[in-house]
Amino acid sequence: MANHACVAIGINHYQFLPPLNYGEADAQALWKFWVNQADLPSNQCLLFTDTSPQNGSQLAYPTRENIWRSLEAKGQTSGTSQNWRWFFFSGYGVSWENVDYLLPIDANPKDIPRTAIPARSLLASLKAQGDENLLVFFDINRSPGLQAGAPVGTQLVELARQMGIVLVLSSQLDQFSHEAAALGHGLFTTALLEALSYYHANITLDKLEQYLRDRLPELSQHHWRPIQTPLMVIPPQINRQDLILPSPVHSRELAPKAAGNSIAFIPQTRLEAEDPYEDNSYNEIAAPRPKSTVSVLETRTNSSLRPTMTATSNQTESIPMAMVPYPSRQSEPPGTPWWQQLLFWGGGAVLVLALMIAAVLLRNRDAFTNQQASDTPTTTASPSNSPLETTQPSARTDPQDRGKPTTALPQTSVPSRLQANQEALDQARRLLRPNQASLFNKAIVQARQVKPGDPLYQQARQDIRRWSGVILDLAQGRANAGNFGGAIAAAQLVPKDDRSVYAKAQQTINQWKVRSIQQQQNKSIIQAAKQQIQPNQASSYSRALTTLRPILPDQPGYAQAQQLTTQWSRTIYLIAQSRAARGKLQEAIESASLVPAGTPSSDAAKVAIAKWQQGKR
Repeated sequence: MANHACVAIGINHYQFLPPLNYGEADAQALWKFWVNQADLPSNQCLLFTDTSPQNGSQLAYPTRENIWRSLEAKGQTSGTSQNWRWFFFSGYGVSWENVDYLLPIDANPKDIPRTAIPARSLLASLKAQGDENLLVFFDINRSPGLQAGAPVGTQLVELARQMGIVLVLSSQLDQFSHEAAALGHGLFTTALLEALSYYHANITLDKLEQYLRDRLPELSQHHWRPIQTPLMVIPPQINRQDLILPSPVHSRELAPKAAGNSIAFIPQTRLEAEDPYEDNSYNEIAAPRPKSTVSVLETRTNSSLRPTMTATSNQTESIPMAMVPYPSRQSEPPGTPWWQQLLFWGGGAVLVLALMIAAVLLRNRDAFTNQQASDTPTTTASPSNSPLETTQPSARTDPQDRGKPTTALPQTSVPSRLQANQEALDQARRLLRPNQASLFNKAIVQARQVKPGDPLYQQARQDIRRWSGVILDLAQGRANAGNFGGAIAAAQLVPKDDRSVYAKAQQTINQWKVRSIQQQQNKSIIQAAKQQIQPNQASSYSRALTTLRPILPDQPGYAQAQQLTTQWSRTIYLIAQSRAARGKLQEAIESASLVPAGTPSSDAAKVAIAKWQQGKR
C-alpha cells in the first residue's frame, strides 16, 4: 500500500467568501475512513482543513501555496496502473471565463486567476505524480452568485475524459450541492461514506456509481432538498470492475452457517470470484441500491441452494455479515385441517367477488347519472339558444352519438385555476437555491397564492411545510458554524404556516441570542489578548494567554482561543530557544518557564530548561 496516496481538502471559513457549514467535516470523515477503515498509511493521507494540525513539515492550512506545495511533492509509485490515488475537495468552485477553478481558503473572488487553482493545472499535477489510476471527487457546485458563463464542472468533465481520469462531481452541471445539519455533512459526502463503508474493499467503480446514483436523490428528498444527482466520468480505458481500495491487511474469518433454523450468514465476496447471488440481469440498467449492510438467506432442508458458495472456498475472501432472522416456510404448522383451509380460501373468494360487483355497480352508477343529466330539459335547447351546448362529444359520450348536441359541464374555471396554481408552484420551485434561506421564504410566499379549496392546495401546503423545515435546517447549520447572527436571521424567516416548525424556530432563536451575546463577549476577550502581544517579548505572550483563560470549552470562540494558545505557546518556546542560542541561558530558562502546561510545546520546554540548567553549571 506504499503506493497509495490520498489528499482530502475541506474548507468552511473562507477569507473572502461566505462560510460553508460542513466542508471541513466532509474532508475529515473521508480521511478517517482512509486511515482507520481502509488501513492506508496516515503519512500518505494528507488532510487540509481550517483547523488541521501541521503534518510533520507539511503545512495543512488549505491556502493556495500550501496546496500547490503538496501537489509538487513527488511520491514513490509502483510504476503500474493497478492501484488508485484519491483526491477529494469540498469547498467552492467557479467557472471564470469558461475556465474551472477550485477556490482555496485565501481565494479572492475579485482576482480569481491569481488566487484560485485552475482545474487543468490541478489535474495535470495529479496525473504527473505517478502511473496509478486517479480518482478525483469534487463537491464544488455551491453558489450561483459565483458563476459567470458556463456552469462550474463543464471544463472538468472534458479534461477528465482527455486525461483518462475518473471524475466524480457531487451534482449535475445544472444542479447545486446541498448540506444538511441533521447529517453534519454534505449530502454527497454522506452517500460516498455510506458506499465505502458498505462495500469496503470490494468496492468498484461500477458499484460506486450505482450506489451514488441511487442514494443521493433519496437523501435529497429525505432532507427536503432539491434533487441532487452525481455526475461521474469513467474513461473507456478504465475497467469499471477494478477494485478502487486496497485489499484488507488482516484476513477476516468467515462466520459459520446456522444449522437447524432459518438464519444464515451470506458473506460479501471479493470480485475475483463471481458472486453467485448476483442477478446479472441488472447489469444493463441501474441496479437498485442495497437497502442494508446485512444479507440474509432462508435456509431449507435440501442442499440445492447455491451449493457453489461454501465456507471452505479458498477462492474468495469474505466478510462476516450480521445475523438477521428471516421467516421460514417450515415454521408453518403441519397438518392444517381441511375445513379450516376450505373456510379460508372460500372466504377469500367471496371477498374478491364482492369487490368486483361493487366496482361494476359504481361504474354503472356513473353512467346512469350521466344519462340522467343528458335527459334533463334544461340541456335540450337548440344550439343557437344555449352556450353550453356543443357538437363535440364529451369524455363519456357514446361514439355512436357523435355529432349530436351534448352538455359541457359548467367547470370551465377549474382547468384555468389548475394551470395557474401549477405555474405558481413551478415558479416557487425555480426560486430555490442552496444555502439561501431568503429564497426559500420567497418560494413560500409564492406558494401561498394557491388558496384553500383550489386545485393543488394540498401540494402547496406540503411544499410550504417542507421549505419551512429547510429554512430552519439552514439556520441550524449556520449556528453550528458559529454564525449566530446569520442563524437568527434565517430562523426569523420561518413562517407561521407550520406551527411545530415555527415554534421550534422561535425556541432556537432565543437560545442563539444568548450564544450570540456570549460570542461577542469572547470576541472582545480574544481581541484584548491580541492587543497585549509585543514582538519578541515572552512575558507579553504569557499575559495574553492568561487573558484567554475565561473562555470555557462549551462557549463560542473556544476553538479559536485554543488555536491561539497553541500558537503563542510555541512562540514563547521559540523566543527561549533564540535567547539560548545567543548564550543567554538564564533568560532562556525564564522564557521557557512561561510555556503553559498541557500545550504541545510544554514537554519540549521542560526538556530545554533541564538542558540549559545543566549548561549553567
